[in-house]
Amino acid sequence: MKVLLVNPPREHSISSEVPTSVNAEVNTMPPLGLLYLEAWLASQERHQVRILDCLAEGWDGARLEEEVRREAPDLVGLTGHTHDLVDMLEVSRRVKALSPEIAVWWGGPHVSDFPSQTMRHPEVDGCIPDEGEQAFAEVLDCLADGREPHQVAGVLFRSRRGEVIQTPRRAPIRALNTLPFPRRSVLDYRKYSYVLGSRAIATSLLTSRGCPYHCSFCNTPGRGSWRSRSAHNVVDEMEQCAELGIHEIYMVDDTFNVQPERTLAMCEEIRRRNLRVNWNFRARVNLITPETVQAVRQAGCTRVHVGVESGTDEGLKILNKNLDTAQVRQKFRILKDSGLTTVCYFMLGCPHERTRDDVLATIDFARELDPDYALFGVLTPYPRTALYEEGVRRGILDPGHWERFLLEPRSDFRPQVWTEFFTPEELGELCELAFKRFYLRPRQMLRKLLEIRNFQDLSRKLKAGWGIAKL
Repeated sequence: MKVLLVNPPREHSISSEVPTSVNAEVNTMPPLGLLYLEAWLASQERHQVRILDCLAEGWDGARLEEEVRREAPDLVGLTGHTHDLVDMLEVSRRVKALSPEIAVWWGGPHVSDFPSQTMRHPEVDGCIPDEGEQAFAEVLDCLADGREPHQVAGVLFRSRRGEVIQTPRRAPIRALNTLPFPRRSVLDYRKYSYVLGSRAIATSLLTSRGCPYHCSFCNTPGRGSWRSRSAHNVVDEMEQCAELGIHEIYMVDDTFNVQPERTLAMCEEIRRRNLRVNWNFRARVNLITPETVQAVRQAGCTRVHVGVESGTDEGLKILNKNLDTAQVRQKFRILKDSGLTTVCYFMLGCPHERTRDDVLATIDFARELDPDYALFGVLTPYPRTALYEEGVRRGILDPGHWERFLLEPRSDFRPQVWTEFFTPEELGELCELAFKRFYLRPRQMLRKLLEIRNFQDLSRKLKAGWGIAKL
């Protein structure tokens, strides 16, 4: 079969939790999920596959339609988050308008969260929740042979009679080392960059899947489970990236440092090979140790991302972070002493924040920790999370709010926030205040000026500073 895998345009994404002027410059990272699918299908050597990344190419829906018309595929596969639902449907409708015979299948985070709702849209012929490499290959084999994928585990599809069929769930892939590396060279990988990166060409890399933790605000698939690749296997892929001339690697695991011994083994392997590449990762706060921090720094890690979320013990307990502010302070001192660049994430509008002073406590805690970068967002309780279920039970959240959007998506949709004590407008204003209080400090402004290396760097920092000043 001739297959197009599409990372759709983002022309109608629903609103971000971060103020628009702060979020003006976004990262452009390769569509890792599609690259994994392409690599797996290439290893099977049965189907002809091409990836179209509309974000990297700057294509709108009309330009993508031209490419689909020219390629005349048998199947178009789409990926995206729920925030991208309007665009995913727009692309699907354009494809079906070109030819109803082109099969349209969806995968990615949105489908993992809402598989049955996805199939209520007639433009979608099938979808694959959760991991898709093996299931998608089996689906293509069935369709190529003229068979319906009744025997393929872990899929939903529309039968020839118009019925939606859901097959039994597929077990997660345990042996991640058996998956072929994403073939980054099938795309123009030089177009990808990271806004906080120190050099031009960047990529993302996944060393594990799932997460062993149960934060009450998180809807990540695989919560409570975690599977990892070996240290040697990960460094093999890093070496392949370096050979392509990629300078910056962002480990996009939900939690990279789950097993300290694996982190140490990976660092030892990087040093043994004398591999020269910058990399960074997302860390679980309580798992940070002086030994691992020193090891990652010596192995080329330049930056650590930490989800602190709240500045009070009550908030950390409600969010089920299983740590307290004293631990955060202790672990953060380890990071600061190492010289690694630190990026911290905080959420405002959590259930424990009953007054303005409660919110200011988290902002003040961010200033006390003084990371190199802080990102503030308004808590959005998503379906399939403990906070969402509590909000619905207490009548704070409308259970029909998301369902209406899922069935009739609109770009003016606004996700619900926790409105027990604040209005959405008040929370937005507090979020803007957080950015101002953190970044418009003499010490923070001087630090950013001293980091400037070239004119491009100066331009980016002036742009970001002007955006915050306008809040």
